[in-house]
Amino acid sequence: MKKMIYVVLFALMAIFAQDVNAQSKSEVSKEEAKVKSEALMNTRLGMIKDELQLTDAQFAAFEPVYREYRKAVGRVSDKGARVKKEDLTDENVLKVMSIRLSNTINTASVKQKYLWIFAEIIEPMQIEKLYRIDDRVAKEARKIVQYK
Repeated sequence: MKKMIYVVLFALMAIFAQDVNAQSKSEVSKEEAKVKSEALMNTRLGMIKDELQLTDAQFAAFEPVYREYRKAVGRVSDKGARVKKEDLTDENVLKVMSIRLSNTINTASVKQKYLWIFAEIIEPMQIEKLYRIDDRVAKEARKIVQYK
C-alpha cells in the first residue's frame, strides 16, 4: 500500500511540476493548477494518514490543520531559490544560496509554530514522523523538478 501511495504521489508531483513550469510558457489555467494542487494535497494526506496510522477522529481534526500548515510553509518560501544547478553562475549563486537559507529558516519557524498545534491532535512521535515524511516528500519533489 505504501509503495502504491508513493508512486501515485510522485506521479502527481511530476505532472504538477511540469504544469507549473509550463504555466509560465503556455495557457495552463489557474483552475487546472488548483485542481492538480488539490489532488497532490489529497495524495499527501492519504499517505500521512496511512503512515501515521491516524484514526478517523484524529484525521478529521488533523486535516484542516495540516492544510493550513502547508499554506503557511508555501507563504514563507521564496520561489527565487528555484534555480537549476546548471543555471547557477558566479553572479547569481550567492543570492540563490541566501534565498535558500532564508527559506530553511522561515520553514523551520513555521514547523516550530505548528509543532504545538499538531501536539493537540496527534502524539509527539507521530509529529516527528510527520516532519520526516514532509521533508522526504519535499526532497523528492525537488528531484522531480530538478531544482538541486
